[in-house]
This record gives sequence, C-alpha cells and structure tokens, in this order.
Amino acid sequence: MDEVSPPVGIPLEDWRATPQSVQVLLLALLDDIGILKAKLNQTSQNSSKPPSSDPPSAPPRPQKVPHGRNRGGQVGHQGSTRERREPDEIIECRPTECPACHSALPLDLPDAQDVVVTQVWELPLLRPIVTDYHQHSVCCPSCAARVTAPAPPDASSGYGVRATALCAHLHGSYHLSFRAIADLLSDSAELPIGLSSVVSCCGRLSTARAPIDAALHTALQTETVVNVDETSWRESRKRCWLWTATSASLTVLRIASGRGRASLDLLLDETYQGIVSSDRWNAYNRYPDDQRQLCWAHLKRNVRALAEGQMPESRWADSLLEQIHSLFLAWHRFRDGKTDRAGLQEALVPIQQAIRSELRTGQSKRWHKIVTLSNDLLAHWPALWTFGRVEGVEPTNNAAERVLRPAVIWRKQCFGTHCAEGSRFVERILSVVTTCRQQKRNVWSFLTEAITAARFGLPAPALLPSP
Repeated sequence: MDEVSPPVGIPLEDWRATPQSVQVLLLALLDDIGILKAKLNQTSQNSSKPPSSDPPSAPPRPQKVPHGRNRGGQVGHQGSTRERREPDEIIECRPTECPACHSALPLDLPDAQDVVVTQVWELPLLRPIVTDYHQHSVCCPSCAARVTAPAPPDASSGYGVRATALCAHLHGSYHLSFRAIADLLSDSAELPIGLSSVVSCCGRLSTARAPIDAALHTALQTETVVNVDETSWRESRKRCWLWTATSASLTVLRIASGRGRASLDLLLDETYQGIVSSDRWNAYNRYPDDQRQLCWAHLKRNVRALAEGQMPESRWADSLLEQIHSLFLAWHRFRDGKTDRAGLQEALVPIQQAIRSELRTGQSKRWHKIVTLSNDLLAHWPALWTFGRVEGVEPTNNAAERVLRPAVIWRKQCFGTHCAEGSRFVERILSVVTTCRQQKRNVWSFLTEAITAARFGLPAPALLPSP
C-alpha cells in the first residue's frame, strides 16, 4: 500500500511510527473537521446563501476598482429629459414690476425675447367614476311573465376593468399586501374596496391571463437560447419549487411540487432544440452537452468555497480561480466590443488548456469534493464553452436569477401561497409582468386589455415577440 502523506504539522518520522489504523482514523477525523469548518465559513460569496445571512465575521465583498471619475453624469453623457406634451392648460405669466427701478410694467408691453416655457406635470384628483345600471323589469304581454333586463358584463363584479387590473398589478408587480392595496386605493383614489374584493380581482385577472400564459409557454419552445433556474417556494405549508425559463423577449414561470425532470417538463419540453443555460443541477442533464451552457458564476462560487475550505488540498482551487478570472476578463472584453468572436475564442484556448490540466490533477486528490467537481466538469466539458461559439449565449445564468429575484422578495414577504389558485396567479402575473418589461410595454395597460377581453368575450391580447 502506498505511503500516505502526513497531515500538516506532524513530523514524517512520527507519522511513520503511527499504526496504520490510527492514521486512517486521524485522516478521517481531520476530513470531518475540515468539512465542518467549511460549513461554518459559508457566506454569500462561496455558497448559495443570500448576502443578508452573512455574519459579521464574513469577509467584505469585493469593492469595485476606482475609476477616477466624479459621481453623477460624465462629460459627454446624453441625459434623459422628460418629454414635452401638449398642455391641458396654459397660464400666462407677465412681469408687473421692474426689479431694478421698481417701476410698474404695463401688461401690453411686447415680449423682448422668446417666451420661456416651464412645464409642470400633476396628477388629477383621483376619484372613482361610479356608474349605476338600472335594470328595469316589465311584464310580458303574451305570458305575463316578469322580465328583468340583464346587467352588462362590466357590471358583473362591482369594479371596472381598470380597478380590477390595478389591484392585480399592485399585488403581482409591486408585491403589496391585500390590506395595503385596500388602504392605498381608499387614501389616494377614494375607492373603498374590501380585502375579499382585492382577492377576487386578482383571481379574475389570473383567469384572464390563462390563454396569454399558455401562448407564452408555446412560444418559449421555439426560442434559440433560454436561461433556466429554480428556487424554493411554499404552497399551503408544503415545500415547492418556482421554476423560470427566460429568453431575450419572453419569460415563463411555473410552480411545481418537485425539483426533478418531471417538474422541468412543465416549463421546457424534453425535445427542446435550443441552448439551455443553467447551473449544474442534474435535472438539466437530459439535454446534450453541446446544447447547454453551464453557469461560470456558480462554478466560481463553488471553487472559492474549496479554496476557503481550510483543507490541506484547498490550495488546488487557487490556480483554478485565477483561470476563471482570466475567462471573465476575456468575456468582458468581447462584451464591451474590444474584441470580436474570433478574438474571444483565441483568448479562451490557453484558459481551456490550463483548466483541463487542473481538473485532471483534481481527479487524483484525496478530498472528495475536489474529485467530484473535477469529474463532473470533465464529463460535461463542452457545456462549459458554448458561450464562445454561439451568439446570444452568456457564460453566466444571471438572466434567470434576475427574474427570480422579485419572486424571492415576494416569497419572503408573504411566505408563499396558500392554495393552487394562488400559485397560478403568481406564475401568470410574474410571467406577464416580466415579459412586458422585456418588451418595454406598459404593464397596467396590458393587464387592462386582458381583463377587458375576458370580460367581454374578446380574443386575448398577444404578448408574443415579433418574428
């Protein structure tokens, strides 16, 4: 049996004099201690924990490199100004006294220069428009039956389409509670509405968005590149998972009971032919490696955890972190237009060679985490470099994580949903709101169109990207 190297701090002569059974036990105990220390040292920079959970002893987050520029707009920056519209009212302001000699100025003096226009925007006094529908009843002259005129569709719920859409918009887009929505509408718009009515408005809009959500899901299967991710969710005190798939022009979310491939089927078909960008969760392994892009941001975090693991072999991860840093430098140069795709691929060649060499070395290490990571990355080697050859693919999965961030905040505020209907509302409102933001469409206007179409039996408005 090959001689095992002694742990750090134990002389080689003493180690050789130690019985083999004691050596094995000591090495196992040291491994366990290292694993426990690594768990204690977990922060948002080397694990999936959020930054808010970092203890005071956590290392400071890396600071941005000072760029030497002052705060605010830079020289040559084209600022954005408010658009000028046709005014609803014009108020003429004429000087009445000279500030130099205090002489009175006639109002009919001609203008000495062009009129200075100052435009002020103000909200109108918000008051609800209350409409009474008088449903008359008459007796039929033929059969003497009493006939009452039916109420129109807009009178079916007690609140109009804009009020209904606004309730769902405030809850789904801005994550206000039902009570906060009722208080806001009462204070700002003199619109009295109860908590149950707010819930009913959200339910009606969820039903109206069902065909829109289905059309988005169908269109997602034809996108060339999608970013997929998942996070935990709670439904009726049970642990579920919120999945998202986002492309450049649309987003779809689903809440499923599990985190396996069956739940992924609810979001993305197994026959999907585009590029899937994700982390290394095994549910995504059903797609071939040349059709995937593994997230380098996740990998950097995993490797950093190994480097800070306080194990004898943790130094192996330091050189790998240097190569990952070089990879992102090459990508940022390409993203900023400082080089073309051929230049990016050329810069990646030595990085690929160095990383492959480090991973092969990692396969022979004692620490099982290094061995597992090395074997996994070498097994899915092509999936690490798709961003270098396919247009529109990034080396990270940040696009999907940005979609999930509002959902995570909502989950922390409301602790999930209480029923399946609430989960469907979350799926549909987040899908529609995120897609509207991607397409630069007004969310409230679109929600109003959706509830109007559902209430009057019209076709649902389209939210599909332009071909």
